[in-house]
Amino acid sequence: MSTRDLALEQLFPVLRTMPYTITSPKDPRYNCVAFAVGDLTQFWYDVNINGYYWPPGARSADTIDGWTDVFELHGYRETTDRSLEPEYEKIAIYVSADVPEHVARQKAHGKWTSKAGKGRDFEHELEALEGSFHGKVVKVMRRKCQGGRRVLE
Repeated sequence: MSTRDLALEQLFPVLRTMPYTITSPKDPRYNCVAFAVGDLTQFWYDVNINGYYWPPGARSADTIDGWTDVFELHGYRETTDRSLEPEYEKIAIYVSADVPEHVARQKAHGKWTSKAGKGRDFEHELEALEGSFHGKVVKVMRRKCQGGRRVLE
């Protein structure tokens, strides 16, 4: 994979000054929410369009509560600990103006991984994605690793 992605750096300007690693080619089938729960086949958003999915019973995808619902349905619970806890997998929700904009998932080695919209997957530091558009991490959630393994690892 290429070592730099100008489109990614435009979305997340702090990446210009911090290391990151591209880990996949572009793939429009799934987004950051789908990637965080391990689904590489659907774009997760609550619209009635073929190829899109939103879990039944989850509140609006335009709300922090809606995204919290999604991850709670997958066994995650809130935590204040952003550090690596080997027995847990974690997600971090980035929010701007009270609207969830992005979610990242922590990998077993401690770095975070993300899917940029319909673009690429990449590894990064948690703070590398904070900025005026995607906002700041306002919620971290965790769940016990299932069978000693993390999603997509």
